[in-house]
Amino acid sequence: MLAIIVAFLKIGFLGFGGGYAMLSLIFAEAERFGLTVQQFADLNALDGIIPGPIAINSATYVGQLSGGLGTALAATLAVCVPSLIIVPLYTHFETKLNDHWQVPAMLNGIKAAAVGLIMAIAALLLLTLVFQVTDITRWSGKSADWLSLLIILFVAIADLRWQINPLLLILMAGLLGGLSYYL
Repeated sequence: MLAIIVAFLKIGFLGFGGGYAMLSLIFAEAERFGLTVQQFADLNALDGIIPGPIAINSATYVGQLSGGLGTALAATLAVCVPSLIIVPLYTHFETKLNDHWQVPAMLNGIKAAAVGLIMAIAALLLLTLVFQVTDITRWSGKSADWLSLLIILFVAIADLRWQINPLLLILMAGLLGGLSYYL
């Protein structure tokens, strides 16, 4: 249990850029506790429909899978502790930090890194779940999950073109996936 507490303390302290940017770090740490890519994809689907921050939902999910209710609670508390320390410190020094000339430059760097991390985890999920590629050097003999690819394209187009509510898109994608399972 100590290992999972340390892992989620690390995620809480080092996870910059919001929940989606933290997914690469969460996956890297959770993989050490036996989380598979499929379970990580399930975690992402649950994050879309379960209320709450991604980091807290992820900590609870990974903790539950790796050790049950007690481990889930420990992981959830561990990911929250850094915010309970950093937010009061930031509030105390906010004026000095906002007036410092290097802060905007650092934030621009963090924004760029966050976008890269989001794209990396999206590529991992796409390659693994749609194209069944577990090793980037071995593409031969792999078949694509065309239904998953069509669902991804449908959701992307529906979101970009018609600005459909993301929760509705998640539910529609879940319905399509569920129907395909029974057909």
